[in-house]
Order: sequence, then C-alpha cells, then structure tokens
Amino acid sequence: MDTIRFSLMPRLAKPVNLPPADAAKLQAIVKKGTHKSRKIARARALLAMSSGKGAAAVQAEGGISPTQYYRLKRRYLAGGLAQALEERPRSGQPPKVTPALEARITSLACSELPTGAARWTLSLLNETLVSLDYGPAVSKETIRQVLKKATSSPG
Repeated sequence: MDTIRFSLMPRLAKPVNLPPADAAKLQAIVKKGTHKSRKIARARALLAMSSGKGAAAVQAEGGISPTQYYRLKRRYLAGGLAQALEERPRSGQPPKVTPALEARITSLACSELPTGAARWTLSLLNETLVSLDYGPAVSKETIRQVLKKATSSPG
C-alpha cells in the first residue's frame, strides 16, 4: 500500500524586491502627501515590505489589515507598482446627474421665469426639466446640490 507523505515545512513567502525606480516613486508619494490616503498607506506598506520587515510590522507601519497586506503583496508581485497602488474600478450604479444635465439645470435656473411664477423653485425646476424632456425627474435635493455647486465654483 502506498503512503502519502506531506511536508510539514512551511512555504517560504516571496520577498518584495523593489527596483530603485519604484522605490523612488513610492518615497515621493509618501513624502509629498497629496495623494489619497489609501494610496499613501499602500506605498508605505510596499516600502516596509521591501525593507524585509515581517507581515505584522508592515501591517502596523502601513496601517493596513492582514487581508490588505496579502492582497497588496499579491497585486504587486503579479502586476507591478501601478496595479498595486491604484484602485480597481468598483461596481455600482452610474450617477443620475451627468455634467450635461447639470449644465441644463443651471441654464434653466438662469433663464426667464415661466408665466405666473414669481421665482424658480426646486419643484418648478424639476417639473420644467421633465416637461422639456431634458432628463429624468430628480429629487429636489439633487437640484439644490447642483445649483449650490454651480454658484460656489470658482471662476
């Protein structure tokens, strides 16, 4: 009868060896600090991985969870620096208010009032948008936010 032998030796983890160009890019991201906080945390963690620190030390220094550590390491080893640092696209519903619809709402609010109205209200803007077939009906709060954005934008 054949016996099956299992190895009790742990599997050695692949080290992360950063080329000097990648290390310089990561140092610039961490030093500059103008990137998203998740990107900075990933950069810190990759720098710690390349310096030979253990998983627990990298997680503490980078401020990441064990799952994030292993995913980041796998993404770097599989696809390089760009794939490890950047966010992957997320699923979800696309926004209902497009830039074109924002422009139409703003131009409608700046246009002549309809007869019998003293001023543009959010409800009146919404009704007019739908009646002119500019787009789907949106909430009054959405229209308010679009108009607030238009009045507070510089330039």
